[in-house]
Amino acid sequence: MSVSIVTLVRLLYSASALALLLMSVVAFGRRRRAPEAFIVSLLCAFGAIYCFGSAQEVAQTRPGMALVWMHVQYLGIPWLPALWVLLARKHYRLNTRIWLLMAVPLITFVGQLTNYFHRLFYSSFQFVPRPPFWIITLHRGPISWLFLTYLYSALVYGTWLYISRFRASSRLLRMQSLLFAFSSLPPMSGYLIYLCGWSPWNLDLGPLLFAVSVVLAYIAVIRYECFDLVPKARSLVFESIRDAALVTDLQHRLVDCNPAARALLPCLANVREGQDVTSVVCESGNLKQVFRDPNHTQETDIRVGEESRRFEVRVLPLRVDEQQFGWAITFADITSRARLLHELRRDAETDELTGVANRRCFVAAIEIECARCIRHGGVFSVLIVDLDHYKAINDRYGHVAGDTVLSAAADRISLCLRRIDLLSRYGGDEFAILLPETGMEGATEAAERIRRAVAKTTVKKAGKSIFLTASIGIAAHDPARSADWMQLLDEADKALYQAKAAGRNRVACWNKDAQQARTLASSA
Repeated sequence: MSVSIVTLVRLLYSASALALLLMSVVAFGRRRRAPEAFIVSLLCAFGAIYCFGSAQEVAQTRPGMALVWMHVQYLGIPWLPALWVLLARKHYRLNTRIWLLMAVPLITFVGQLTNYFHRLFYSSFQFVPRPPFWIITLHRGPISWLFLTYLYSALVYGTWLYISRFRASSRLLRMQSLLFAFSSLPPMSGYLIYLCGWSPWNLDLGPLLFAVSVVLAYIAVIRYECFDLVPKARSLVFESIRDAALVTDLQHRLVDCNPAARALLPCLANVREGQDVTSVVCESGNLKQVFRDPNHTQETDIRVGEESRRFEVRVLPLRVDEQQFGWAITFADITSRARLLHELRRDAETDELTGVANRRCFVAAIEIECARCIRHGGVFSVLIVDLDHYKAINDRYGHVAGDTVLSAAADRISLCLRRIDLLSRYGGDEFAILLPETGMEGATEAAERIRRAVAKTTVKKAGKSIFLTASIGIAAHDPARSADWMQLLDEADKALYQAKAAGRNRVACWNKDAQQARTLASSA
């Protein structure tokens, strides 16, 4: 019968050690999602050492081996109260000086291992029978009493911390706080019973009761996710939002991503946790620029399959107590919105009939070009093209024919321009052309090229041919004078009227010195 009781207690302690070891492994695996789960992992690991040493001690009948297994227990025991307080403070995001917490445990750990030399942990011990067990009875030294004081202070402080903040906590945190508060009661009562000599056979009930405490703490951390970056919200928000969301460490290495990220960004299929995402997700390198300026959203193009899609990227620093430990990145697919904005912008800046720029677009462009040339020096020219006898074409052939003539003329003029030139329908049958980095000589050549091209244009309508010609006025910006863009347009307009007055189908240049237009002879 005595053997069966010893075996039963030994099995209970061993089972507690095994359970704590398994929880330590599981908690360690959750450290990426819940960084403070690492503390729980250590708590379980040291608790497993404590329980395993106790399981072997209760079965010993020789004092030497019992003492060896007591030393094994103290490989884990000293760190338990410090980890308990650290867990409580991390629960409420309180700053903690870890070296202060670890001072007494370190003294206890070293003092117990080196007790043979100084006798400050225990001065002597007895190996006394408590049938069916043999029990070690210590005559405690100052280090041992210091640790016992520290142990109870840590348990009381942790319990007080959870209770004092219970009302101010959310419903989820209240459940966690209750679990933590109740988890400190078993070891407090167990150690008190043991020190008072009230436990059966004077056994140390600490391993069994501590195992119960760690199980409750494990449930609070793992089941209720109290240390996740966003407790419970990860499953409710992070997993369900339609935008791609990534979590990285400070070195931009992937920690986690939601299902939408895998769907929207197929390139993530080749990205493993711990790999830099900046060069993989966005080949253009714009993503690194986003990290440099995390306060603003930026747009970038990312290739998804055969299509290039537009994403709005936002980076948020993840901080706890002013200390940053990672980044959250969201990718919102704004391809449809970008296309719509592009179409709206194009419609706002494009003449509906001819497809070239409208007056608003031209005015905005010439304002910018004029300001640039005034600031940095340089030249540009303005052409105003007017179709000859356009009103007569409208009156004779109708407005539909007039619209066809305008479209044909716009197409022919476009073929005569460079990519940097801007053609716009300025009003009615007038076109305005902006020629950047072009002086009067280059503008005259371009105007002659346009005039000849328009003169070769024929529009067929109702079986009849409509022949087109155009008159063109030119004005050039000169850095030597401070002419604004409105003055240039006025000069080009005056030159145009001079060309018309000279017989149409001509090019006229504004002479800034003579303050009048000079008409060039036409050659069909």
